[in-house]
Amino acid sequence: MKSFKLILTTVAISMAMFSANAEEKKEKAATKKGQAAKERTVTGTIMCGKCTLKKTDACQAALQVKRKGKDGKEVTRVLLLKNDAVTKAFHNKICGGDKIAVAVTGKFEGKGKKRLLVASKIADPPPAKKGKGKKKA
Repeated sequence: MKSFKLILTTVAISMAMFSANAEEKKEKAATKKGQAAKERTVTGTIMCGKCTLKKTDACQAALQVKRKGKDGKEVTRVLLLKNDAVTKAFHNKICGGDKIAVAVTGKFEGKGKKRLLVASKIADPPPAKKGKGKKKA
């Protein structure tokens, strides 16, 4: 009788632990889905997606970014910017073929190839950091 109670208690405890773990996983998944996208600052060259890059049917700002790929080689990526008030105000400077180095602050929207950068601020890029070296007098 004591061994039966021990087995029954062990089974009950393990079932409670299993269900609690499943609830935690569900809560984490719900948090991820409801989580707002972080605002990021991306530096690169902004240009017109239609006039310069020939990637869109209508004029739209595009940010060309250079990053290192998995193999260590430099890879060029193009991020399209959503047509909103911030982007449209800046678009007059780039439409027609001009390319300007900028830092775009905003959030990413969408997934995969339909991913857009929703800009909240477009500014001059920050100055390049110099390496750790001795100060020149």
